[in-house]
Amino acid sequence: MPLPAEPVSRRDRPAKPPLSRRSILDATLGLIRERGVEAVTLRDVAAAVNTGPASLYAYFGGRDVLLDHALDDVYAGIELVNPVDGDWRAALAATVVNTVDALESFPGLGAVALGTIPTLPGALRLAEHELALMQAGGIPDADAALAVDLIAQFAASTAVERTVRDRSAVADIPDSDALAVYSTADPELFPRVRRLAPALTGADERRRRDFAIDVMLSGLTSISRA
Repeated sequence: MPLPAEPVSRRDRPAKPPLSRRSILDATLGLIRERGVEAVTLRDVAAAVNTGPASLYAYFGGRDVLLDHALDDVYAGIELVNPVDGDWRAALAATVVNTVDALESFPGLGAVALGTIPTLPGALRLAEHELALMQAGGIPDADAALAVDLIAQFAASTAVERTVRDRSAVADIPDSDALAVYSTADPELFPRVRRLAPALTGADERRRRDFAIDVMLSGLTSISRA
């Protein structure tokens, strides 16, 4: 939600720079990048900007509000890709990739995105760009509106998956182990899994991400031609 006018900081000594929403957001994002969202508390943020936790409420009203604005600050910094020679699909795909990459840079922020209805300027900027690209591609407005939501969910969930994999035992399971399980599956019960074991386990995260984006955009294109 939008914030009220920023309080005037009374900290003006050289050893203690004035507080601001910008300095608090920078500290928050730095901590998230280092530790992940779940490990970051208001006390941590307050310590990073050399103040007490109660002071932060004057600027953001609480941890959830602070995280919403931290997320939007990330959205605001995403590079928006414009079409080259009218290729709106490539521009949209690249913008989605940039969104995923941005969220993955701040572990756990994808979960914040999944639980948030985007209403702040950074998210609106991203949505406006996506809608403009889809309009250029002849996508019906109602479908484009749904696609904005689908893209946001995809980017956030992909970032969440990366965070979970990086911090769980699953990340330590070699691909060869999964391949061994699939390729030796009971041929009577799982013939297709067994036959396609290399394909099921061989694609890396980038290949799976790009395939999902291509499927989404191909679906949109099919709708526009129906």
